[in-house]
Amino acid sequence: MSFSNTFKTSIEQSENRISLGLKENSDCLLKITFNPFSMKWYKDSPDEGDLVVVDLAEVNENSAYAELEQYDGMRGLIHISEASRSWIQDMTKKFSEGEKTVAQVIETGDRLGLSLKRVNDKQKKDTMSEWNREKKSEKFVDALDKKLNTSNIYEEVVFPMQEELGSSFRGFEISIAEENRLKEMFNDEIVEAIQEVARENIDLKQEKFEGEIKLEFYNGDGLERLRETLSETGEGVEIKYLSAPKYSIEAWGRTQNLAKKRMDSAVQDIRDKAEELGGTFEFSKA
Repeated sequence: MSFSNTFKTSIEQSENRISLGLKENSDCLLKITFNPFSMKWYKDSPDEGDLVVVDLAEVNENSAYAELEQYDGMRGLIHISEASRSWIQDMTKKFSEGEKTVAQVIETGDRLGLSLKRVNDKQKKDTMSEWNREKKSEKFVDALDKKLNTSNIYEEVVFPMQEELGSSFRGFEISIAEENRLKEMFNDEIVEAIQEVARENIDLKQEKFEGEIKLEFYNGDGLERLRETLSETGEGVEIKYLSAPKYSIEAWGRTQNLAKKRMDSAVQDIRDKAEELGGTFEFSKA
């Protein structure tokens, strides 16, 4: 009896995977799943506390197995006690196979333990958004690889951006406005290639807010306090020394609203830290 006469094939395609089922008498004897998305992550496995995007692969009454999108081929177990903040009796009533969500890693080693109930709505939204952006950068990486003569584009460029900036997409996104951050990581040839790919694929228009701060400490360890205070800046903010005790501060964003938010947040953080460490702080807009 031939293979084709014995089995019927069925193909199921979802957003990120294709499943091939071989069936006989309506019973699926074999199911092969593969993911056509090939974006790699800089770590081989997650650490305890990490937030990861997962697809629920097998859901039963008391537990579910989930596939980790960032870590190809890796699975984790979600016990019913970690599935929801509210009490549930049967996981199949609340969750479905193929459902995508965000989990926190609560156990590593021989068995990977995951929790859904420890992830709040903001964490879920931010983690999902960051990973979706990272998936988009796969085509950027392909274009970058063609421009550079590297033996391994991931090891030499992509993984450092993921580790230092949170994602490789972020590296492309800031390549013009925050060029110095990339120059601390790569040589000029690589930075220029990243910028070229970014210009070809991303709207890099940036809005900027500028200001000046005056920061003074009168203690003997004033220099250390100054450094600690100025470290209290977030993403998209750059501070430059002018002349003691003055510094320029710039905040960048893809919209005026975002740039203003970053400036306001940085100024408040620096003000709070300066007061905590016994210094004086003044801010004025440019």
